[in-house]
Amino acid sequence: MNPLENTTPYVTLTFSLPEDFIPPSGGEGETYISVHTANSSTPIKVAQSREPVLRSGRWNFYFAHNYSDVSVKYLVTVSMTHNGVPLLIDLDYFVIVHRAPHRQTLHLSPIGRLYLQAQEPRAVQPEHAVTVVAHEHDDTAAQLTQIHISEKMAEAFYLEYDPDTVVPGKRYTLAATENEYHNSITVYPGSVVLKPFGRT
Repeated sequence: MNPLENTTPYVTLTFSLPEDFIPPSGGEGETYISVHTANSSTPIKVAQSREPVLRSGRWNFYFAHNYSDVSVKYLVTVSMTHNGVPLLIDLDYFVIVHRAPHRQTLHLSPIGRLYLQAQEPRAVQPEHAVTVVAHEHDDTAAQLTQIHISEKMAEAFYLEYDPDTVVPGKRYTLAATENEYHNSITVYPGSVVLKPFGRT
């Protein structure tokens, strides 16, 4: 990968939280963002931001894309904490940039609301339903939550759950099934820690 010499095109990431998400007020708040290359033999730190604020709604973050001869896969991580307690589910976001300028929206997941993306196995009818289940990683019978949703809506939506019923640090698995023919539908993330450990 050769850095560009004359110009510095930028990648614009729009971070998006649910419209009704309101961060806590008072105390110590922090929003941390990091960007690394993900398809190089050794990850390279590209950008980092640490601000003593808590975000809501949508906001933009910019970083330079310094490569012209290859596509680059970036790993983006975002965290928000209030008095040391995580407010977001710890997820890895991947952004593939073929050329800049490049814009992309990343939907963040507050604790209690997991943003899911579903990969449909084929063309579907909107009136058909999909069942999405979150269960313990090592026990499919131990369901945390289940939702029935139209296949059209199942492309991307927030799955709500009660954080008080989740074991901190425990990994949960997400599975989706198209109800009419019982086809499995791939969802992302497929497994996730729904409630990270917080500093006490």
